[in-house]
Amino acid sequence: MKKNPENSFPIISIESFGGTEGLVTGSCHRLSIKNSLILVDYGLFQGRDEKSHNGGINRNSEPVKDIANGVTDVLETHVHIDHSGRLPLIFKKGFTPRILATKETAIFMEPMLYNSAKIQENEKSSQKLYGTRDVDKTLSHLKIIKPFELIPIGQKHDRVTAEFLLNGHVMGSSSIVIREHGGKKNILFTGDMGKPNQSLCGGYTNFVDQYPNDPINVMVVESTSFDKDPVSFEEKRKGLLAAINEVWEGKGNPVIPALSFHRTPEIMEMLHNCQENGDLPEDCQIIIDAPLAMELLDTFKKELGSNCLSNGYGDDPEFYKTIENSINRFNLKNVTIIKEHKESVAFSKKAANSKERLIIIASGGMGGHGRSVNYTRGEFGNNPRNAVVQTCFQVPGTEGAKLLEKGRVTNGKNKGARVVKIEGFTSHISGSDQTFGFLERFNLSNLEKVIITHGKDKARITMANDFKRRGYGAEIILSKIHQIIEI
Repeated sequence: MKKNPENSFPIISIESFGGTEGLVTGSCHRLSIKNSLILVDYGLFQGRDEKSHNGGINRNSEPVKDIANGVTDVLETHVHIDHSGRLPLIFKKGFTPRILATKETAIFMEPMLYNSAKIQENEKSSQKLYGTRDVDKTLSHLKIIKPFELIPIGQKHDRVTAEFLLNGHVMGSSSIVIREHGGKKNILFTGDMGKPNQSLCGGYTNFVDQYPNDPINVMVVESTSFDKDPVSFEEKRKGLLAAINEVWEGKGNPVIPALSFHRTPEIMEMLHNCQENGDLPEDCQIIIDAPLAMELLDTFKKELGSNCLSNGYGDDPEFYKTIENSINRFNLKNVTIIKEHKESVAFSKKAANSKERLIIIASGGMGGHGRSVNYTRGEFGNNPRNAVVQTCFQVPGTEGAKLLEKGRVTNGKNKGARVVKIEGFTSHISGSDQTFGFLERFNLSNLEKVIITHGKDKARITMANDFKRRGYGAEIILSKIHQIIEI
């Protein structure tokens, strides 16, 4: 490890292996501090454009030893696959660091990683990264930590700690402050930041009163939606209802491809309350064709319960008055749960020209995997009366991104179902005011460096300019993959 020539302390450095240089997936940052190596996240690259580089080499296949050798701890900000999906590779290659995560992240990680392994089993053998046995090893090294407590990490004599700070992105998601107690450097990894008000888990305003006040010297900050204006809850609710009603008026039906964690239960909650207040007709049939989402929801109910749910809905922080009302937010009338793949294929054909009013929620938010492909690639997608209603960000190169660009499902010269995007369903913080409303809950008086990650270049540049406009004198860095930034 490099030494600072002016004193005996090693130079602290951060190197990013993904989730930077204009990429929004594959998040992975390595902190070298004193004699310790720490990883923050180890996620999968998603979408053809982000996975491939240098003539088609898969970024997910980058040698693990170049990243994980010597690492004692992996700190997981949250469970999303673009932040956790490469973890089993570490253990497949024989490395055995601790994985530190909040209880919610740890509990949801098990079904998420097993599902990732199963998806890979259906891929070409050259694309398979790991299997279920590797997931077994990964979970055996998982340690649950409590938020807002100092956790020793790295080599014992280095006096380095991590503090996980819940941030309202999804259940269990955290920003992490790493403290070098000897040299008194405090480093904030924001992870993915939640909005002020967030469905299911509550927004960052639920947690900021517990944040520490000691100064942050270095910040590694995500910029995913910084260049986008926030969309209010009511706007996105009305947008979803309008899209559904428009398809029905055209004698078709909508399929909503949705991410299994957070997004599917978020939509279920919205539909539940729309049924309760009469915004949906009584004869409307709701189809949930998302087995992982149902497994995650069942896991949540068994392991976590309503204690991890916010009482809020929309902009009302006390919408759910009782525990029973809170947990019942996922209950739907006239609902059918499709479990088996063959049932999904059969139903997608039946629904293609159905005269009933249906709302179909299907797994596979980015269109390339999951049950949604049974609809977009089958008879349902060939019917121009139907619609694919997207609520998820479409990573460039994914099938969902291609559908959105075309605006239609196409089969040769035939134009099929329309493709509609509803804005506002992101669980990322959006815009300058929301973002700095979160960041300035920290003590930024001694901020020396800001490393902007996890966003397209437009978002990163917009954020960099805003730091300068707000008068921060810190060095602003738009980091590149494998760039070593000394602190």
